[in-house]
Amino acid sequence: MKIIAIITAGGSGERIKSEKKKQFIEIMNRPLLFWTIDKFADHPDINRIIITLPQDEIEIYKTIIEREYNGFPISIIAGGKMRQDSVYNALALCPEDTDLVLIHDGVRPFISQNSISGLIKKAQQKKAVIPVSKVKNTIKKIEQDKVITTVTREDIINAFTPQVFQYKLIKQCHDEAKKIDLYCTDDAALLEHFGHTVYTLECSSHNIKITDQFDLEIAKFIIKNNLL
Repeated sequence: MKIIAIITAGGSGERIKSEKKKQFIEIMNRPLLFWTIDKFADHPDINRIIITLPQDEIEIYKTIIEREYNGFPISIIAGGKMRQDSVYNALALCPEDTDLVLIHDGVRPFISQNSISGLIKKAQQKKAVIPVSKVKNTIKKIEQDKVITTVTREDIINAFTPQVFQYKLIKQCHDEAKKIDLYCTDDAALLEHFGHTVYTLECSSHNIKITDQFDLEIAKFIIKNNLL
């Protein structure tokens, strides 16, 4: 079975005030992105990794990544204007005989090996699976500054990545979305739009996305103290 991990790292990271884009900020002398790549390069089921980077960073980081992961099949391409464009470009690079693709955010370094294995196993059976966790806080629906109602928490989940799909299915949905200029907030939403069932697998809520300075400080603390 041919399984490819797509890691999107083409964002600008404007919410973190740094000269470097957040995916390249160093933690223990390694770019944050490397801590994410590790999880897939070290997993026995992953055959290849495709990474999307900002166009202006490819020349610098292509050499560094290839040196760091010497011998592991990694392709590096330019990200698109939107995340969905980046994923589309990466899917186009996958061989036709690809069975499954895992689509992951480059700034989510805390996905576990067990979660990756579980997602792959379920996707082999169900074709489309996303990692989720239960919502801990009470959820309110509002209009402007007024509470309209309390949402039933049992029906709400946090969605994470990697989202895992049968390659032909997710490629078909991206192709169809391209034709009608449809953009969604994640890849699973494309399948939902076109009427396909997306299944879930409950995973750790520690699989956070590093979006701002507070998240970055948490990530530094976790990695430096080997907490996960």
